[in-house]
Amino acid sequence: MSLPDDFPLNLAIDRQSLCDGRGRFREIIAELNAHHGPSLPDARSTESIFTDLGPPPLGSGAKVDVSRALDGINVIAVPGFLTECVAFLADCLTDALAHMEDLGARTSIAPVAGRGGCAFNAGRLYEHIKAQGTKPGELTILVPMSKGAADTLEMLALYPDVVAHIDAIVSIVGCVCGSPLQQMSPKWLKWIERNMPLFNCARFNGDAVHSLSPKTRTDFLSHFEMPKGVRVYSLGAAVGEEGVSKGMLPSYRALTTISPLNDGQMLLRDQIMPNATVLGVLNCDHIASAMPFNRNLGLLARFVTRQFLNRNAFPREIMLEAIVRQVIEDTQSLPTKS
Repeated sequence: MSLPDDFPLNLAIDRQSLCDGRGRFREIIAELNAHHGPSLPDARSTESIFTDLGPPPLGSGAKVDVSRALDGINVIAVPGFLTECVAFLADCLTDALAHMEDLGARTSIAPVAGRGGCAFNAGRLYEHIKAQGTKPGELTILVPMSKGAADTLEMLALYPDVVAHIDAIVSIVGCVCGSPLQQMSPKWLKWIERNMPLFNCARFNGDAVHSLSPKTRTDFLSHFEMPKGVRVYSLGAAVGEEGVSKGMLPSYRALTTISPLNDGQMLLRDQIMPNATVLGVLNCDHIASAMPFNRNLGLLARFVTRQFLNRNAFPREIMLEAIVRQVIEDTQSLPTKS
């Protein structure tokens, strides 16, 4: 099913290349939620996990094998902008990855640089994937968050042979077409990002911020062709002001002057990868989608959550499990890579 015309989309992405997978993904979430959602942290009803953009398309109605172990699955999270700099407080999808491991999957977090440009991080991601090794029959799923989506697309362009080592890419709040915040940010803030020493987070002379500009990303997309042989999915986010953490309210309000459909860091229309199956629109802010600050019980993390990220709670375990089970269903079997 093609994505309807009323779903917001950047003109750099060909709408005809996209599929609407929202109905089936919601069914998978609902079955997982009913089976074991209440036993996991930050549980929500299925309806409150998603932002309502009108009636969702119908799913297939097929049953989900909610008890199937995830042996033979390799999930690689790709962090976003500055994640390396705050990893001592929260790292990308660590709560959800732990849940995947409990179900039998192999997981890792790609060591991309928090302030690195897309080309640099593409090399790091490529080396990480190659170092993982290819196990017979294993299904490898990349899950890039935010700028990690841009890094992933650059990797596909620079290292096309990587397609032999991955089966699916599922972006979460992906910085695919850049963010207007890159242009809205004051010069002094960009100077701090470029020059300020940060713990365990090397400086790259502003490369990351440059990579996030709408012009940089859309120029890249104008010459990019998604390689065949890898399934692509996108999961966006857009939330009302009441669901945005205090620390992101200024950026949320700035983006709302362009479109109310944003997550506090990205416009929804800029979060969709080319050739993707769109899985849905999460009802949470940008950081809550993949950065579990609220699960860290240390004093500093609790302070940050209370004062700045007070809307960080989100059922990330159910979200990632549904992503993985969606990919398994679509592939029908675990193919052997050559």
